[in-house]
Amino acid sequence: MNFGISNMEFRDIPILQLLPQRPPFVMVSHLLDYTATDTTCSLTIEADNLFVEDGKLTACGLIENIAQTCAARIGYLNKYILFQDINIGFIGAVRDFHVAQLPQVGDEIVTHIHVLQDVFDMTLATAEVRLEDKVIASAEIKIAQSKEKKRD
Repeated sequence: MNFGISNMEFRDIPILQLLPQRPPFVMVSHLLDYTATDTTCSLTIEADNLFVEDGKLTACGLIENIAQTCAARIGYLNKYILFQDINIGFIGAVRDFHVAQLPQVGDEIVTHIHVLQDVFDMTLATAEVRLEDKVIASAEIKIAQSKEKKRD
């Protein structure tokens, strides 16, 4: 069940409305889908991305993409459902991180997170990063939310 706005409109939301991060540190391009437990975002790998080395997005870039997919979920929840400000979040832990392939400049990756638990200001989620139909990375991630609000 989707909340807030229809699926057709998710991609049209300016991603900076949902994230506390600002360029050049934005690692998601579009929100593609949102439910209470699942969120999907895309990222087109650009040559000037901070995490691109030798024409490929690094493993650190994949982790940050996963974290920012979680942030987009929390941002959407806060802005469009709870009508609150966007909180700043931090990676609390990453477990079982596996990389099968690093995406190249020009590739569009799609990252899906599934929330296992939301307790107080902590979110535990699993993540899969896909390139076309192939899972290229996966992890379990814990995100901690601060009470500090995003500054515009």
